Amino acid sequence: MGETQHSVPAATLHLGSYQAAVDAKIADFNARNFTAGFWQKQADLWVQDPAAQAELRAYMGWLRVAETMLGRVPEIQAFVQEVQAAGFTHVIVMGMGGSSMAPIVFQKSFPRAKGGLEMLVLDTTDPGTVQQIEQAVPLATTLCIVASKSGTTAEPLAFGDYFYDRMKSLKGDKAGENFVAITDPGSKFIATAESLGYRRTFLNFTEVGGRFSALSYFGLVPAALYGIDIEELLRRSIGMMQATGADGGVAHNPGLELGVALGVLAQQGRDKLTLVTPAGLSDLGLWLEQLIAESTGKHGVGILPVAGEPLADISLYGPDRVFVYVGYAGEADAGNQQQLQVLQAAGHPVIRILMHDALDLGQEFFRWEVATAVASAVLEINPFDQPDVQAAKTATDKLMKEVAEKGSLPQEEKTLAADGLSYYGGPAAADAQQLLGQFFRAEPSSYVSIQAYLTETPELNAAIAELRAALQRRLRAATTFGYGPRFLHSTGQYHKGGPNTGLFLQLTADNEPDLPLPGRSYTFGTLKDAQAQGDLEALRNADRRTLRVHLGADALSGVRKLTAVLR
Repeated sequence: MGETQHSVPAATLHLGSYQAAVDAKIADFNARNFTAGFWQKQADLWVQDPAAQAELRAYMGWLRVAETMLGRVPEIQAFVQEVQAAGFTHVIVMGMGGSSMAPIVFQKSFPRAKGGLEMLVLDTTDPGTVQQIEQAVPLATTLCIVASKSGTTAEPLAFGDYFYDRMKSLKGDKAGENFVAITDPGSKFIATAESLGYRRTFLNFTEVGGRFSALSYFGLVPAALYGIDIEELLRRSIGMMQATGADGGVAHNPGLELGVALGVLAQQGRDKLTLVTPAGLSDLGLWLEQLIAESTGKHGVGILPVAGEPLADISLYGPDRVFVYVGYAGEADAGNQQQLQVLQAAGHPVIRILMHDALDLGQEFFRWEVATAVASAVLEINPFDQPDVQAAKTATDKLMKEVAEKGSLPQEEKTLAADGLSYYGGPAAADAQQLLGQFFRAEPSSYVSIQAYLTETPELNAAIAELRAALQRRLRAATTFGYGPRFLHSTGQYHKGGPNTGLFLQLTADNEPDLPLPGRSYTFGTLKDAQAQGDLEALRNADRRTLRVHLGADALSGVRKLTAVLR
């Protein structure tokens, strides 16, 4: 590829007392020709087991996918013109994990371009959210992208069935004109899309795993429909490829330097990667969470990404943190910068990456993919498998079989009912204060994972931020938060496979309203409840400490009550 004119933003790493250990590891990797071996897919840089090595080599297609996709830009642009000419105004991306995270980042980080389609992303089985999205679009002029690498992922198939049924009531046999599939060659979904008359099927690449697929069709088709200049995005990504050694030796490899730093810091106990961004980049955390947690959280080790936790008083941070700031060179973001200076002065490692503008996200996706793979080599694990993700799926499937046979999910016995909230699991206690006090006991390096199987609203987000802050103050521990079942496809692997240092708080509520699922005997609400219950079972089987709180009919009021008790 020709030289790109765009300079790759440098990362500045202030590692303090950890600098020597990081320098030593970089010297060791350089002595072993790590960069050259990396680009040659030399699997023994990571693991020594032959089966794991074969799997590792099979999933390194992401390394050059930006070059491949640059050649596909005219095809994608022609498709966008076809869709615009057909009068489409909106697009719903229906996927989970790697199929939905990059489109969310693109939609939240860029303003919609003139002529671009209004974009919404559906990545939850929560019936309230499905209904919100349906009501937010004019269905007749909405394009639905059903995105599933395997073509068997339960959620996108359910979303596709639901919206196809709705479209059919509007357009009859022409419903398929409003649908697009993105899937892998050989997927069963190709035949389904054909039989339903889908407008288009994009075939991705089997050797590109979901969480490494941002710069493939999964990320770029939605980005182009939204009006983003995907050609420039890819050119900058190729600039980062070259900087990390794609075309031969480099003096400084930005992906290697970041990855070694993160891996060595994790080995020395600083395994909570705390992401700090300006408001306009807050959703980058969703993508990074999946990439880092699912790639590194296994065999009892891993790096825990902590996203969306606002910087707090320095007294609340222990020696398990590394702070990473991703922002823009032209944006002051003074509040965050001042607090990072204080943390740096106190000896916390602080890493800063400043982009020129949002089109640099393409190269940052690539930098972080390389860094995550490199950190995995430091930890001596395979970054491309997810051995513990299946546990929750298997438990959910078993529960759904029970629904088919008995008509409902099995009910767990309550530990306590108080003030309209029901508590399941956790220690036996006389009241909620005692139960929560006994459950939320944290050792140094613990973290709290709040898992909300709820309908997202701005008010609920604010209430959960208060709950996180209360837990952080109480425990002086890192707090993470995710909506279910979305997080099952991102941080779920780390929860069961990473270090056993988590306290898991699952929040559920009544499904009002609920929505039927076409062609099935159950509803979206039942599917979501089964996923919550299945994940809880998988966490308990992995000997994790769990507590479920059912918030009743009013989730917002329930979260506020819970926060009040904790305070």
